[in-house]
Amino acid sequence: MALDVLVSLVNELKQRIQRHHDLLQKNETLTRYVLIDPLLRALGWDTENPNYVQPETTTQAGRPDYTLMQDGRKVAFIGAKALGKQEDLVQQVSYCVSEGVRYFIATDGSRWEVYDTNIQKPLPEKRVAEWDIASMDAGEVVRRAFSIFRP
Repeated sequence: MALDVLVSLVNELKQRIQRHHDLLQKNETLTRYVLIDPLLRALGWDTENPNYVQPETTTQAGRPDYTLMQDGRKVAFIGAKALGKQEDLVQQVSYCVSEGVRYFIATDGSRWEVYDTNIQKPLPEKRVAEWDIASMDAGEVVRRAFSIFRP
């Protein structure tokens, strides 16, 4: 996807957050459809192809909202929440550790945080990238979001 198209999408997502803020705060599924899925697709994750994205995959430790796949292996779990809500990061990172998945991504559709579960430090120091669509410049969001780009 061209960089200018990605920046335009981020600006559109920012408008959706402003326009539908109250609805998105009450509805995780809507947040996934109108904010999370479009950004994942723009970053190369075909949300309709289970070779790349598997929603609600049951694991021994729990059920992450998304599993990102690369070459048949799980590379990241995503925990999605309604706008303004937060994930239980300790629980989610434990899913990754128990399944041998290196990355965990927490998002409410606007704020995104990427954690490297292999880093042997306290949880806050495992965060390797973060961005907030609602409050940041679209170009900066795109630059940071490339941390989860699927080549």
